[in-house]
Amino acid sequence: MKIAIIGAKGMLGRELCRVLGTQHELLAWDIDEIDITDRARTIDLLAAERPEVIINSAVFVDLEGCETNPDKAWRINAVGAQNLALAAQQAGSALVYISTDYIFDGRSEVDYDEVAQPNPLNQYGRSKLAGERFSLQICPHTYSVRTAWLFGHVPNNYVERVLKAAEKDGVVRMPVDQLESPTYTGHLAEAILHLIATGAFGVYNTTSLGYCTRAGFAQFVLQQAGRSEPVEIVEASAVGRKAKRPSRVVLDCRLYQLVTGQTLPQWQQGVKEYLAKASQT
Repeated sequence: MKIAIIGAKGMLGRELCRVLGTQHELLAWDIDEIDITDRARTIDLLAAERPEVIINSAVFVDLEGCETNPDKAWRINAVGAQNLALAAQQAGSALVYISTDYIFDGRSEVDYDEVAQPNPLNQYGRSKLAGERFSLQICPHTYSVRTAWLFGHVPNNYVERVLKAAEKDGVVRMPVDQLESPTYTGHLAEAILHLIATGAFGVYNTTSLGYCTRAGFAQFVLQQAGRSEPVEIVEASAVGRKAKRPSRVVLDCRLYQLVTGQTLPQWQQGVKEYLAKASQT
């Protein structure tokens, strides 16, 4: 298949190119090739190429930036997604929209499944939910992939931030106010490869198995990296964040497993594979 990966230079986009490029013809496009906020140009570019699948991994993900500049968040995450959905519909392409666990408020004591009611707490979550709805409404051949807390091989990713803090300060300070499922981009890219082979369009929760706090994640990273620095628990209020975070956003990934016959590994396996690959570069 010919697959257009939009946001190809991003953390997930790079892994999508690596994983899907072994089996498919790729159009690896980023801002230099396509500006998804330009509707007419986006439609024209993709109409000329007519890929079988368009993957929308372009995103404004900075939570604090989304709060202070909601117009930018909605322009990229909502209107940009709308434009790509229109382009997919007109080009006869299937669409993969990368959604987020932050569409939920985190107040549920049970894991969120695909029919749970969204209630985002911040502009990032709101704009991404709008993008998901546009994608599903405009292009019926859409896979919406709801994922969480991505880490991968780009500067300042979450693993790197933990290790840099340990090196610089001799301690890693992390809150324990959130439970999420850290998801390695390499594993998510492989999951998307399996999903697009099914032709079963719809909404899918797709994260690593298991969950932890930011502090628990840091402790595991330091242990696996052979570091001895301690993790110090800090109050979330001391971090100085403008955007509200959901407290417990664990996604039930049963539907993805039933449809594809695949499961993502435990999040700890993702950390191990990340560190193994990082040590080789």
